[in-house]
Amino acid sequence: MSQGQPAFGQWPRWIGDSYQQQTGEQLAEERDLYAIPAVVLCHDTSPDPLFVYANLAAQRLWERDWREFIGWPSRLTAPPEVREERSQALSGSGLVRGYTGVRVSRSGRLFRIRDAVVWPVRDNAGVLVGQAAAFEQWEALDEVSRSGTDREDRLS
Repeated sequence: MSQGQPAFGQWPRWIGDSYQQQTGEQLAEERDLYAIPAVVLCHDTSPDPLFVYANLAAQRLWERDWREFIGWPSRLTAPPEVREERSQALSGSGLVRGYTGVRVSRSGRLFRIRDAVVWPVRDNAGVLVGQAAAFEQWEALDEVSRSGTDREDRLS
């Protein structure tokens, strides 16, 4: 871990190993995952899943630093009107390729992620511990379409 990076625990290893097991491809070296240009994030398996990992690209896109991202409910990445659709699309237990969906940043900026890969994350013992996603393609849908997501964070 380089100086200035947050403490990740085992998550980068589990995310990378699970990705490789599911796809046969390497996502990134464990030590490089935090700084790669692709967005990589992971939530846990709690009933209302909470983020346990978000690399720098994810933090920039959602306009949240590490402290704000970790523990944040993943459902809040999507605007309220598409949360049910997001939940259904991500409810499977296997690998999903080509996922597309609308998301909202902290400031309320809407964007569409494209061609995301979503996969189950397992620990060293093979126990399901989370679900991760990675993508490189996204497009802005408008500059600012709502007053921000902080209000919704408090209400949801």
